[in-house]
Amino acid sequence: MDRLRKFEKNNIEKVLKENFSKLMPTFYEMESTFLSGVYKRYGDLEGGNIVIYFARDLHLEILRKREADLTFDLSLDMFWSNHKYIKQGKKKIILVSKETGLPKETTRRKIISLIKKKHLKREEKNRLFWEPASEHKDTYIKIIGEQINSLSKFILEQAKLLQLNIPLTKIEKEIRKNYSFYWYHYLTVQLQYIKFWQEKLNDLEMLLIGLQTTIQTVNHLNRKTDNSYLTNLKLQKNLDLKDANISATSVSEVTGIPRATCIRKLDKFVKMKVLEKDSESKRYFLKLNQTTLNPMLDQEWLKQKISILSEFSSVIMKGLFR
Repeated sequence: MDRLRKFEKNNIEKVLKENFSKLMPTFYEMESTFLSGVYKRYGDLEGGNIVIYFARDLHLEILRKREADLTFDLSLDMFWSNHKYIKQGKKKIILVSKETGLPKETTRRKIISLIKKKHLKREEKNRLFWEPASEHKDTYIKIIGEQINSLSKFILEQAKLLQLNIPLTKIEKEIRKNYSFYWYHYLTVQLQYIKFWQEKLNDLEMLLIGLQTTIQTVNHLNRKTDNSYLTNLKLQKNLDLKDANISATSVSEVTGIPRATCIRKLDKFVKMKVLEKDSESKRYFLKLNQTTLNPMLDQEWLKQKISILSEFSSVIMKGLFR
C-alpha cells in the first residue's frame, strides 16, 4: 500500500476500529486537556463552546489568505499578528445555536455575557467576532501549547498503528508551523464532539467530569489487561472496575470545576447508573453492566466518533507527510 492510500479515511477508520483500545487513553486525555483549557479560560463550557465556533471560523479566514499568497505564514508565532488583520463575517444567533447545539435563547444569553467579559466583540451592524485580548496572550499560548502536545500524542499513537516512524517533536513542530490549518480542522472536530454531548446530556460540565472517570477506567484496564477489554467496541462484562476509581477532589483539581459542583454531578451520574460510589471511600467508578448508558463508551457513539476522527486524522496525516 503506498503512503497516499494509507492516509485515506477508509483505511484510517479500519485501523481505528481494530485498535481503538490502544487509542482510548490518548484520545480521552486529549479531550480532557482541551476542555479543561476551555473551562479555565472562560469559566463556562457553554460559553466556551460558542467561542470555539467563532475561533474555528477565524482560523478559516486566516487559512484563506493562502488563496492569494501561498507563502502566507499560518504559524502559532504569527497568529497574534494574523488575527488582528482578519475581518470576520456576520454570524446570526440561530446559526451559532445550530452549530453548537445550544438552545437559541441560551446562545443569545451566553453571547451577551461573553461580550461583557470581552471574550467576544461586537462592532458595526451587530457584527460579532472573536479577538483574543493582548493581555491574555501568555495564558492563551500556554494553554494552546498543552493542547498541541496532547493532540500530537494522539496523532503519534495513530502513526505507530500505521507503521509510520515520526517523532513527537516533529508532529508538534509541524502543527505549530501551520497552526491555523491544523486548528481549523481540530476545532471542527471539537464542535462535533461537544455538540453530541450537548444534545445527549444537556450539560457540558458533565462531559468534562465524565471524561475523568473514563480516563481512570481506561488507564486501569490498560495496566491490568492486554487491550482485549474492548470487543466489537463494547466493554467485556467480566471486568472488575472498582479499583479504577477517582475522587471528586481529583476531578476538581484536573478540570478546574469547583469540588461541590463535581460532587453534585458525579452523584447525578450515580443516579443515572453510569457510576457507582463507594460508601466508605466516597470515590467513584464506572458501573460496568450499565456502560451502554455512558455516551463515551456507547457502541453507536464510538462508531460515530471513529468516523469523525478518521476523517480528521486523514487530513492531519496528509498534512504531516505532504
